[in-house]
Amino acid sequence: MSSAEPESPVDLTERMLAAIEATEPRLNAYATVTADAARARAAELAAEVESGVRRGPLHGFPVGVKDLIDTAGVPTAYGSPRFTGHVPARDAEAVRRLRDAGAVILGKHTTHELAWGGRTDSPFFGPTHNPYRRGHVPGGSSGGSAASVVAGSSLGAVGSDTAGSVRIPAALSGCVGFKPTRGRIPLDGVLPLAPSLDHLGVLARTVDDAALLASALTATPLTGTPAGSPAPRVGWLGGWFDAVLAPEVRAALADVRARLEEHGVQVEDVVVPDEPRMPEAVLNRILAEAGAYHRDAFEQNPTLFGPDIAELMRLPPRTAEDAAQDEAAIARTVAFLTEALASHDVLAGATVPITAPPIGAMTVEVAGREWPVEPVLTRLTSLFNAAGVPAVSVPVALADGLPVGLQLAGAAGRDDAVLDAARLVERLVPRPRRPDLVQGRNPS
Repeated sequence: MSSAEPESPVDLTERMLAAIEATEPRLNAYATVTADAARARAAELAAEVESGVRRGPLHGFPVGVKDLIDTAGVPTAYGSPRFTGHVPARDAEAVRRLRDAGAVILGKHTTHELAWGGRTDSPFFGPTHNPYRRGHVPGGSSGGSAASVVAGSSLGAVGSDTAGSVRIPAALSGCVGFKPTRGRIPLDGVLPLAPSLDHLGVLARTVDDAALLASALTATPLTGTPAGSPAPRVGWLGGWFDAVLAPEVRAALADVRARLEEHGVQVEDVVVPDEPRMPEAVLNRILAEAGAYHRDAFEQNPTLFGPDIAELMRLPPRTAEDAAQDEAAIARTVAFLTEALASHDVLAGATVPITAPPIGAMTVEVAGREWPVEPVLTRLTSLFNAAGVPAVSVPVALADGLPVGLQLAGAAGRDDAVLDAARLVERLVPRPRRPDLVQGRNPS
């Protein structure tokens, strides 16, 4: 997309459709492919170019849309058999904005069931595979989006992010995942998970591509600061934030920090106080809000829910005392992070404490003990949903062949500062080699 002579919408769309054919269904990143509609749209956009009309940098840009987000006339099952055959009559507002910007919709990317999980390994529709290693999860719940972007079967994607569902798969699959400040991308036409935490975000191969997608969705140019601006002041998250990190992730992040400091970036330690109730407190809030939303449907027919979602639905509700303690823990940590952001341009640390676990794994060993997978996957991302601030994950390393992501977060409304810092990391840290799934040369 950055070339002087952009590829024509038709050629670019055909290239993506060929990549889909080469990688599906073994990757299982798409729930639905709308090849005919994509070709027709690309032809319309190519005709506009011929007549001198170009809508902007997304003109002819082929993208996928998470299967949680309504697309007019296209099956949208929200990753659930409950909604098999559901065809929305209207586009979600985010999809409308994409179309207006000239994007080509290739289809619907797979999601964890109801977006309620970090793995994208549906018991109904089959698991989505990590593009770096089959048999491992891509992360979730926007797992199909990340897997497709990395595999080269879409140039970008729109996903949802309630506890890290854009950034987690970006980190585990090896692409850029950006969640803008809460509310900047409208949620109209998106199935809710936990309304107090839900955001929309984007996934792309590069920070610049993510910024262009986000600009169209937020209706706000995210162009960044001028060249030559001072390097950001970075707060490096420690204490509670790095208490549970796999050794290979810790080593990769230490290398990133050293590289930043070698290039003159001011990096200061930010020791986050311990909160024993975290991150389960955020997951408990999700359980309360999502449980309330899906309660009637579950009671009517629990067989239409996968086993892990059904288990969550059967948990007893929080007591008022537990809810109060959970919310107090969230509020304390959010307040600390907000204060830290008042004196730093961005906060930085690992996006996910581990690399991608195997499909089907429900526990993982980290820091000398066995943990349930979901609290580990969401441990470092979910608080930025509670705070409503912009956050991005950038791929920075491969550890034993699997990606590691760096997360950067900024104060509310400072989306440009977060993307600027991500661009700097992208410049200073060698980008991990992508797997070549189209040619069948998966490095793992």
